[in-house]
Amino acid sequence: MDWNGSKLKKITLTISLLFFGFSCTTMAQQVVSERTITINMSASEILPADLIIFNVTINAEGKTPQEAFELHRERESTLAGLLQDLNIKEDNIDFEPVRMNRRQLNNNRYNNEEPEYITNTNQSVSITFSDFDLYERIQLTLIENNFDTFNGQFSSTKIAEGKEKALISAIEASRERAELIARTSGVEVGDVYTINYSDHQVNIPRKVNSMEMMSMASDATMMDFAQTVDVRSNINISYFIK
Repeated sequence: MDWNGSKLKKITLTISLLFFGFSCTTMAQQVVSERTITINMSASEILPADLIIFNVTINAEGKTPQEAFELHRERESTLAGLLQDLNIKEDNIDFEPVRMNRRQLNNNRYNNEEPEYITNTNQSVSITFSDFDLYERIQLTLIENNFDTFNGQFSSTKIAEGKEKALISAIEASRERAELIARTSGVEVGDVYTINYSDHQVNIPRKVNSMEMMSMASDATMMDFAQTVDVRSNINISYFIK
């Protein structure tokens, strides 16, 4: 009986210690979650625009799928021929397969009319080039051939480097801000707890001053002005404080 009683006491003691350890761990986690500081920071890198990304949508419409597809092929051939004439490399051309859909024009629910349908096609093409003089030529050719959906945007060959520099600047600024807040609050910044990161590209036209406008020829266009690409990095960092 004495041995069994001793064994029971050991088991009880062990269970009590386990509960005590669990309680300490829970309390420690609560303390950790409370003693952090979170900083949201963004930084940008301004890059010279040396590329244009031109997006074209090839579309056609016909009373039958065959009619719509034939018209689509004609416009697709026109665009392909233009890109060949301009010596645009295949690596700089991205496109999606042709999409087709058919919709009913009339509602024959309350009469005996034969249903009428129309077929539409749609295909997205993206072209990247560095010669800005091609921009106007491509647009004029597309308009002359009944293209009605296209647009362009500036880009840069230095996007990857710009994102990296912007990210470094955001991290450094985040640490400086955290240390300033902690020092003012009478605490110290510790190691990083969590990091969330994102980046994006924003095209912001550069402001042109009056002297530049006066120095330009009378036949100048907006494409004569230098353009820039703004690459921004956003970061959310939580630091331990002690």
